[in-house]
Amino acid sequence: MTKFTRVLTLATASMLVLSSVAGCSKPATDNGSTGTPSTSVEADQTINLEGYPIVPERIDLTAFAYGEPGQGSWDDYPVFKELAEKTNVFVDFETVSGDGATEKLNLVLASNKLPDMFFSGLSSSMINKYAGMGLFMPLNDLIDQYAPNISALLAERPDIKKAITMPDGNIYSIPAVNATAGQATTQLCINKTWLDKLGLEVPTTTDEFYEVLKAFKTQDPNGNGKADEIGMSYEPVPPYDVWNGDTGFSGAFGVVTLTGSMMLNNDQSELIYTPVQEGYKEYIKWTSTLYTEGLLDTELFTQDHNQYMAKVSSDYLGAYLTNGPIAGGACEFIAIEPLAGPDGTKLWSQFDYSIDKNRAIISATCSNPAAAMRYIDSFFEKEHSLKLRYGNRLEARGDQWEIMPSEPGAQSECPSAYVPTLETVEIKTQDLIQTPDGIAADERQAMYAPYLAPYVPNMNLTPEESKELSALQTDLQDFVNLNKAKWTTGQNNIDAEWDKYVAQLNQMGLTRYMEIYNGAYQRYLGN
Repeated sequence: MTKFTRVLTLATASMLVLSSVAGCSKPATDNGSTGTPSTSVEADQTINLEGYPIVPERIDLTAFAYGEPGQGSWDDYPVFKELAEKTNVFVDFETVSGDGATEKLNLVLASNKLPDMFFSGLSSSMINKYAGMGLFMPLNDLIDQYAPNISALLAERPDIKKAITMPDGNIYSIPAVNATAGQATTQLCINKTWLDKLGLEVPTTTDEFYEVLKAFKTQDPNGNGKADEIGMSYEPVPPYDVWNGDTGFSGAFGVVTLTGSMMLNNDQSELIYTPVQEGYKEYIKWTSTLYTEGLLDTELFTQDHNQYMAKVSSDYLGAYLTNGPIAGGACEFIAIEPLAGPDGTKLWSQFDYSIDKNRAIISATCSNPAAAMRYIDSFFEKEHSLKLRYGNRLEARGDQWEIMPSEPGAQSECPSAYVPTLETVEIKTQDLIQTPDGIAADERQAMYAPYLAPYVPNMNLTPEESKELSALQTDLQDFVNLNKAKWTTGQNNIDAEWDKYVAQLNQMGLTRYMEIYNGAYQRYLGN
């Protein structure tokens, strides 16, 4: 079986969308298996709106799965094997992850083949672009007819419906819903083993942190008699800059650099572009001092994700940034509060994690959109959601489930955050028995909560805005990233080049870029 079905021409694809949805509304028939409503899709197939199987006879679908690096193929996950046997919907997953995953996604989208479904990997602007080209199916009618769980959720939570409805009025993607809203993007972790060995206190300011890194670099804390210690490392290069990068680390200088390199101004009335703020300039000058004195990883801008994770687990790293659990390895690491900057500022970036958009998409060439929609809808049943999030770590304890700690080095057996699931506050507090790892993660988030900058909300752009921003954002971000690397590593001087840099960004369309985003922000505030 080929992985992906062939993409039709735009005109044919558009007709398929209409005919597929129209075909989903044939009169109900009784399949005799559950006594619950079912609707005819083909002459010999029915869709059960409640109960299982979803279809009486096996069907096969394909999916592009954008997963976590090093966590294996989704085809091997027990939760999907269980769902296949239960639903009669068997999905052949094309799993990609790590460096190069986005390139593979783009190649699939630009090729003459599409899977039936996509799970994660696409931003709202990408969805706007490709939906406008006829590659993604509008889901509004499919949700109404074949997704009772999602329909009930959207009726109960209009904020979710608002977040996933695009400016053209269509829904193209299904989200994951999480119990936690605002979350720190990362935490700053420091090597406690080394602090204790050298008799150092936990640093609380940028100046103290500099002195600690200098001690880590020069006093042989790993005790091997070699000058092989790395003071600090992180991932400033996309796509892992969000999860392991310095979007919050710059907050000591009053700026954060998360969504589109933007942040809200002091009164939250408009968006500002962080890389042209004076605080950003001062932050880069500080990191340049760290780098040129050998306190930052020399491979900061060239390492791949696997190299970074290997360093995190080694015995020669002093500090790092992460969104994940504190690494277990040769040394004990602890998360510490955001550092106070030269003027006492303590700030950190956050994102709104309560509605994790764009977790599932149905392509316009899907061979059975009704079954695909009902299959995705099954993810929102409580037990399915929990198994998709926690996999074989989930064990029943009476009316509750306990999330067991992961074994060191164990490969995941579930897609976790990469598929649509439902975990409300009630589910998290009443149905789940909290583990030490979970409690520790909540404590780290609570430690960062007082210092979080207001997050840039999820704003849905019009297709025209997305098209214009697509080229602008790529060019602007590439230019910013290039200069950040050169200035941080000491190749160029930020003071000498700053005015020319800002002028160049303006010539490249920064004013228009911010005009579009602030227009979308005002539209968001008015809704």
